[in-house]
Amino acid sequence: MKLVLTKKQAKGMMGNVTFEVKALAQLNQEEASLIDHYKLRDTVLFSKKMVFLGQVTDQEIQVRVQDLLSGEAYKCKDLSEVIAYSDSVKSACETLKDYLEVARSFGGEEVVEIS
Repeated sequence: MKLVLTKKQAKGMMGNVTFEVKALAQLNQEEASLIDHYKLRDTVLFSKKMVFLGQVTDQEIQVRVQDLLSGEAYKCKDLSEVIAYSDSVKSACETLKDYLEVARSFGGEEVVEIS
């Protein structure tokens, strides 16, 4: 799996800058098959309330498998939101990687050495 983050910025009519981060997970055939087989597309991989100036806001970042596969774009008001969303997407991909590792393990056996 590869994660492609595309970042854009635009200047608004009032002179302010707005940002957009697009996240697209690129899967190999095996990973795509596992997601379809286990019906993981609607699985929430990451969910967190945004924090601004130390205060929790009403805005929530939620990343589902389908969001990563479709290249969902997220509008950001400032650089701190760009960083927060980028970190959230990376965390979501790590969680998806864990799901796929577990999905691959069925039909085999795992040996765990306890010392």
